[in-house]
Amino acid sequence: MTTPDTRAEFRQAVNRQRHAAVPLALLVVLLALAALRGPDLFTAGGMAGAISVATPLILATLALTPIAIAGRGGVDLAVGPVLVFVNVTVIHWLVANDITSPLAIIPFALAVGIVVQLIQGLAIAVLRLQPVVVTLSGFLVFAGLDLVILSKPGGEAPGWLASWGAGTDLLSPALLVLLGALVAWALIARSTLFRNIRLMGSNERTAYASGIQLIPTRLGAHAIAGVFVGLAGLMYTALIASGDPTQGDTYTLIAVTALVLGGTSLAGGLGGGLGSVMGAIDLFLISYVLSTFDFGSSTAFVVQLTYGLVLVCALAFGSLVTIVVARRRTWRAAGAQA
Repeated sequence: MTTPDTRAEFRQAVNRQRHAAVPLALLVVLLALAALRGPDLFTAGGMAGAISVATPLILATLALTPIAIAGRGGVDLAVGPVLVFVNVTVIHWLVANDITSPLAIIPFALAVGIVVQLIQGLAIAVLRLQPVVVTLSGFLVFAGLDLVILSKPGGEAPGWLASWGAGTDLLSPALLVLLGALVAWALIARSTLFRNIRLMGSNERTAYASGIQLIPTRLGAHAIAGVFVGLAGLMYTALIASGDPTQGDTYTLIAVTALVLGGTSLAGGLGGGLGSVMGAIDLFLISYVLSTFDFGSSTAFVVQLTYGLVLVCALAFGSLVTIVVARRRTWRAAGAQA
């Protein structure tokens, strides 16, 4: 039997996830289209391949989420080149020098992601530079470094890592990494640090007045992002089984689109991992459904055009829902007073 307190907690939980309504509705539509156009996706092999392809994007979008929630218009434009930086350094610095053990490669990937993000976080939190300026600079710097380290696609991932992205078995290491990352996110989202990140993103002055240390909190958001971008770089390496310095800008654009589509506000304070994950899956499904049509040489253009149109429509629909909900609350308050 439910109590008023239980119902109130349930409503609060629903309200916290309201931003995920649009990507959830889109996900249902896209799954139906995928079932009609490409039912092979729902076979064991199809789902295994989908997991290996979508995992780097999901992890990259999760990496963007805490920084955006932290506010000040924070969106990490460098996420793609940093993801690729993990890839090319693993291939060119470690594997090329016969360092192939997972006990070396996995900690290295995570450390690179965390260090890079903390450097950006220090520039934003301590030097008070605008996040867009810092991350755009990071985008340019790491895009150049990627090409300096590895001038063209090449190299070979160690066998154990290449097997992670093979996409042949449903119960693969890629699935375990993804599930582990989602569990880690769920635990982080319930932590005091994440609550402080959200409050800081909503209103820095209120957060400061509440006793929250703004600099450590912002650095905490970047450290969380570093873990996920390191994992994204690792799974990107598993997917392509080599090094490729050319995909940084693509991952940045798609991950930012997935972030916004998932309902996370770039103004800060609003959003969460659930919406980001569904936004990334939505973009994967859009690409998959469109691949079932024959657009010839215009396929890439059609995919990008569809991404843009879906994003605009989702934002417009989300704004409409917000307006309707706000008006209903106003009418209820006026009725209660009457």
